[in-house]
Amino acid sequence: MGALLDQKYEKLFSLLDVNGDGVIAEEDFELMAARVLTASSEERTAKGEKYADAMMNYWRALRETADADGDGRIDKDEFRQALRQVSVNFDTLVGPLYQAGFHLADRDDDGLVGREDFVTVLAAIGVPAAEAGATFDGLTEPDGQLTKDQLMTSAAQYYRNEEPAGTPSHLLFGAL
Repeated sequence: MGALLDQKYEKLFSLLDVNGDGVIAEEDFELMAARVLTASSEERTAKGEKYADAMMNYWRALRETADADGDGRIDKDEFRQALRQVSVNFDTLVGPLYQAGFHLADRDDDGLVGREDFVTVLAAIGVPAAEAGATFDGLTEPDGQLTKDQLMTSAAQYYRNEEPAGTPSHLLFGAL
């Protein structure tokens, strides 16, 4: 694995380990979903349920791929080894979570996400607000709106691409 992908996977692991116990488990995904739904005020909506379902589907796919010892927990080594495989299947395993997250942040269902809503969701995930804002600015056109295609392209690049290091997609979850 290249150094840049390793850094990105390390960052992603630290965000997914919501309770900070050094492993990723179902509880971490439940905690993160709850934080995001609370921050976006979508706890009891269809959008919120879809996001929570997508979060748990991502957990199940990751566990199936990464939990080599079958203990229901994923350590850093298991995570690194499995994330490449999950990345190959991004569209079916990971993509639905990002799509649900986009729709959650698209409060008026116009197909666009503004800076404030983007920052709200990323901050709930654990990205510092200033870094989330800088990411948004790097991903969007001068009109200051994010499309689902822009987010999906950026997310796929985050999981898969090694070069170039300075692109906004590599900073999707804040500084590395």
